[in-house]
Amino acid sequence: MQAQPERVVFIDETSVKTNLSRLRGRALRGERLEMDAPFGNWGTQTFIAGLTPNELIAPWVIKGAMDGPAFATYIRDVLVPELQPGTVVVLDNLATHRNAEAAAA
Repeated sequence: MQAQPERVVFIDETSVKTNLSRLRGRALRGERLEMDAPFGNWGTQTFIAGLTPNELIAPWVIKGAMDGPAFATYIRDVLVPELQPGTVVVLDNLATHRNAEAAAA
């Protein structure tokens, strides 16, 4: 792999929760505070992508947390079509990554 670093892809995901929005704030004396925040339905969005030495590949955003079936779908339908034969995929030890269906893809 040292001779061909372009054949290595690192994948990772991150998420954001809308319930982390501030519901209170401060304004100058005599002025009204105005801000936006989601109302009612709190949610989570997860972003996952592959990183090569040259570019970001196979970006994917889902509503909700990443689980085993969603990860297997990402590998099968989004990541694999963008990989060249012989590419090494490196990922962390998250429980959803230890998925037989994703490993088969």
